[in-house]
Amino acid sequence: MHFGLEPYIAPLEFAGFIAVFLLSVFWRPILGIYFLLPLIPLQTIRYRMNSLPLGESVVGIILLGVLLGVLRRGQPILPKTPWTKLLLFYALLTYVSLVMGSFYFGRPLPLPGDVRFGVWQDYMTMPALLLLTAAVSPTKQQMKYIVLIMCLTTFALDHSYWDVVSGRDYSRYSDDLREGGGMGYAGPNGLAAFEAQIATFMLVLAGFERKIILRIGYYLLAGFSAVCLVYSLSRGGYVAFVVGCLFVGILKQRKLLVLLAVLYFTWTSVVPQAVQDRVAMSYDEQKGTLDHSSETRLTLWEDAVEMFHSSPVLGTGFNTYAYMHRIGNYEDTHNYFLKVLVETGIIGLLTFFWLLVKTVRTGYRLYRKTTDPFLASLGLGLAAWTVTSIVANCFGDRWTFLQINGYMWVLGGLVSQAWVIERSTNSETSEEHSVPSDSSIVLGTTPSQAY
Repeated sequence: MHFGLEPYIAPLEFAGFIAVFLLSVFWRPILGIYFLLPLIPLQTIRYRMNSLPLGESVVGIILLGVLLGVLRRGQPILPKTPWTKLLLFYALLTYVSLVMGSFYFGRPLPLPGDVRFGVWQDYMTMPALLLLTAAVSPTKQQMKYIVLIMCLTTFALDHSYWDVVSGRDYSRYSDDLREGGGMGYAGPNGLAAFEAQIATFMLVLAGFERKIILRIGYYLLAGFSAVCLVYSLSRGGYVAFVVGCLFVGILKQRKLLVLLAVLYFTWTSVVPQAVQDRVAMSYDEQKGTLDHSSETRLTLWEDAVEMFHSSPVLGTGFNTYAYMHRIGNYEDTHNYFLKVLVETGIIGLLTFFWLLVKTVRTGYRLYRKTTDPFLASLGLGLAAWTVTSIVANCFGDRWTFLQINGYMWVLGGLVSQAWVIERSTNSETSEEHSVPSDSSIVLGTTPSQAY
């Protein structure tokens, strides 16, 4: 932090963790959501507490505090959202698949304390984040605070990343140039996926913002994130961002399409040589071959399809591929959809597609139905984030990492609450039109006659 406070960060975080847990239970549950927002993408900051008691379980414990606070208020911990039933079914399906995986390997049942159960539990943290964000019933102003914290956290992530990479020589490509920044074990590709998704979301917010200062701020943050994406040297991240911009450009901001067209013809004169090398190395036109990374991906994909045929309906079991090491030491299929297909079969993949379609559709419908610009931006932002994430996950697992996709689930909770606000507004408007005015009652006329 450059202020000599490094030794005090972890104790201060931990003290804040304890205080926020208690305040979430006995005062305002939404404080737990506020506290988690900076810790979601900034994994290296969150992990400073790992050496302290319960420090490794900060996210889960804070969510437990939010849940207890919601219960104390007499509110449902499973709110009615467009996703509730689907998420409960998905949680059950993946756990049954987790048990099947134990039988596949001949291991004990996955219970608390088991490594594979821990992986499943961490994955289920994200759906829980959606449901609990909706359960605290944030007001429109509180929803804006949540977006503000997301923006500030993104700036902190980008700033720390830029501090590391800005002094490096990008005159030619090298694997040593790649950096994961504050996202920890998500790595450079995980950072790139997040930057592509958050930059797309910022562009959506800017497209709806009426205050010029805020609009400029959103555009600047989107630009900063896009720059960090460029220097991440992730080809999958580049493709995801382009598709996200196309999605937003077609539905809302046509000027993005013009910008993309200009970049298509000028990008080689804008980006560093290392980026050009990274893109060009994907395919050697002279030899007619792919680079090692691309070849390995194709090999992993072919192997995954071959495995699928051995158990097409239910798969080998949730979180099993990482232990097989069928191709070298690789623990991932480098395509999340193929990973879902291998581990959970056709049933799991169809359920996963259902979740994605539901998320895009729910956000898009809010964007089309509401007249409130802020709520509309949340709806289209969620849809755009999901579309960008879909593309990013074609090149690897960018879905099961909290630091990459946690904000998408928070947005889902906000969109769910936005629908509640929208219905309440429509209901109040309908009542205003249906109740006779004082003057019509006095004059003894019906509302239609009064007009």
